[in-house]
Amino acid sequence: MKLPAIAAAIAVVAVPIAVQGAQAPTKAPAEKRICTVNQTLGSRVNNTRRCRTRSEREQEKLEARRTVEKVQSMKATVCAPTIPC
Repeated sequence: MKLPAIAAAIAVVAVPIAVQGAQAPTKAPAEKRICTVNQTLGSRVNNTRRCRTRSEREQEKLEARRTVEKVQSMKATVCAPTIPC
């Protein structure tokens, strides 16, 4: 009588454990969001939090670089012998 009771108890405990192990792991988001805190000068309280993915940050850097290159190239074309720089 004790042996079937013990076997039943083991089955009750082992089945949910086996089912939990068989479940597919949850997928992480494609890209993790990373947050940075931008502090406002002269204030301890007024901070801005910006959360972006890695690809969004890279896109922002690329746009900033293009803007700087565009402004620098425009400066070179605006200067002429008749217009002092």
